[in-house]
This record gives sequence, C-alpha cells and structure tokens, in this order.
Amino acid sequence: MNQEAATSGDGRRRSHFPDWLYLVFLAFVFLGPVFDPTTTTSDWVLSTVTVVVSAVIYLIAMKYRQLRTGAAVALLAVGVVTTWLGTSAMGVIPIYAAALAAGFVPRRVLIWRLAAITVITLLTVPLSQIPPPYLFLVFAPALPMIWLIGFSVQGDIDLSTETHSLRAENARIQYLATITERERIARDLHDLAGQALTAVTLRSQLVQRLASTDPNRARDEAAAIEATARETLASLRETVAGWQHVDLSDELDKASKTLDAAGIEIHIDEEKRRDLAPSIETVLALALREAVTNVVRHAHARTCRISLDGRPGEVSLLITDDGVGIRTPEGSGLRGMRERVLAAGGSMEMTTGRGTRLRVSIPVGGQ
Repeated sequence: MNQEAATSGDGRRRSHFPDWLYLVFLAFVFLGPVFDPTTTTSDWVLSTVTVVVSAVIYLIAMKYRQLRTGAAVALLAVGVVTTWLGTSAMGVIPIYAAALAAGFVPRRVLIWRLAAITVITLLTVPLSQIPPPYLFLVFAPALPMIWLIGFSVQGDIDLSTETHSLRAENARIQYLATITERERIARDLHDLAGQALTAVTLRSQLVQRLASTDPNRARDEAAAIEATARETLASLRETVAGWQHVDLSDELDKASKTLDAAGIEIHIDEEKRRDLAPSIETVLALALREAVTNVVRHAHARTCRISLDGRPGEVSLLITDDGVGIRTPEGSGLRGMRERVLAAGGSMEMTTGRGTRLRVSIPVGGQ
C-alpha cells in the first residue's frame, strides 16, 4: 500500500516489495460474498471485476507516476459505483486512493485531499446494501486508514527527497574538498619545486665557475645538487600523498644554504622560538620557503634577516631584505602562502619599498 516508500528521491527503487504485492489487500472486497448467505454468482463476478479494474488502475498509476491523482479519482469512482451495486469495495479502495493522492505536494494540499476522500467515503455509506452491524465493520477501519496511509506515504516521500538532497549536498562537499585538496597540493608543489629548482640553478652555476679553478669544491657542490634533488623528490612524493610535514629547523637550514649560495648575507634570530604544533610548523616552514625563493629570484638583495617570535598566544615569522622591493603583481606563490596562512587562522602582512618586509602571524592557543 505504501508504494511511495519503494522509490527514492531520484526515482530509483529502494524497497524489496514490488508494487503488485500491495494488491493483496483488495481481497477485502470478497468479504461481502463470503459472509453474505444470499450471495449469488453475479455478486462474485461483480467483486472480481471490481478487484481487477482497481488493480489495473493502481498498476497503471505505479508505472506512470504523473497519473496518480487521476488514478485516485478513478478508484473512488469505481468504489462508489460498485458499493451501490452491492460490494464492500469502499472498505478498502479509499485507502488505495489516499496512497495515490499523496505525493510531492504540500502538507496543506494533502490534508484537503484526504479530507475529500473521507467525505466521499462517508457519503457512500447510505448507498451500501450491507446491513448493520456489518456496515460498520466495512467502513469504520477505512476512515482512520485513509489518513494513516496518506501521511505515511508522504512521510516516506519527504524522507526520500531529503535523503536525495543530502546525497547531492555530500557529493558537492566532496567535490569542493577535492578542489581544495588539489589547490593545497598545487601550492605545496609550487613552493617546494620553486625553492628546490632555484637552489639547483644557483649551485649549477657555481659548479660551472668552479669546474676549472677549484675541482674539489665543484664536486662538493655537485654532490649538494644531488642531495637537494633527492630531498625534493621525497618531499614531492609526500606532498602528493597528502601527509607532508615540513620541519621548520630543516627549512631554516635550507634557507641559509640557499641564500649563501646566492651571495646574500643571512641573519637568523629564533631566540624566542617554542615548540609548535606540526600543522603550524608546516605553514611557517612553507611560508619561509616561498619568501626565501622570492628573495633569491627577485630581490637583488645583499642581506636577509629571518626572525621567529614565539610569544604567548601567537607565533610570528618575519623575513626582511634590503633589495629592490616587489615591482610585479602578487603571484601564485604569495597567493598560495596567504591562503595557507588564512586557513590556519593566521594573518600575513607585507610591505615593500626599499626592500621587502613579510610577517606571518598564527595564533597558537594554549601552546
């Protein structure tokens, strides 16, 4: 009877019960001929025709869902006519009509429909040829069942619709999460590959200059290039796998070597440094990586100062240089850095003129 429970919001089946199985309740129509001692063959034929016609209407409505309302009206018409002819059809047909009348309609509309079915059922009572008290036994169960089945069917429809909406929303959230993760990996790859390639380029140029004048140091620099390439490859694998943690001490050491290879004097002040959560340490390390890469590539600086301030409640990373400043629009590296810092609940400030000053601040709670 509760046929709408057999479909989900997108129209796919989700019940183990086929639509025709609910037709078993139409057997109620045969109660009249069974218990009436004056039953004739014509009564059995009439009841059979009533059941067959009602079943056909019901099954058509199940196949063509847009015909549900019309099918409910047709069932009521069959019930009224056959009740007048002497069957007990109105004891069960209004329940099928209520199930068909419920659908993707507002609750107010459903109430009006069920009320109309109830009124029609009551108005049919005088037409019935069933004598009391059997008349009460035929019609009384149908009246509450009209409302019970009607609201039950719509409740299943609402639940199916909500489930479908939740699935669609979950799919959208999953898509956005995938996009966010791709952007994160893109930022990490940009920062990682940018600094690594800059370091390799600078050391390669140094190897070329030293190859003829200082072969031993050239070999050392070549070995350093190989080590950088291996470290970068390992970091790339970790980044793609999504569990990269960048150690700030290692990044400070790499920054010092990269700036030194570029001929830039470096000063590092981390006297106030304190233990940091891995997620915050990674954000700071990647910010440092991007900042140092920009200093080497674009600043034309002579000196660069890096300081880490771990005051209570906040940790700040400050990178300053005495170069020419930023003369181009903010690139993808700085945008990625800003997005990463904001995602950690922090802030990023950058001023430029004679040199560049970049401060990254992140709250650390109770750390």
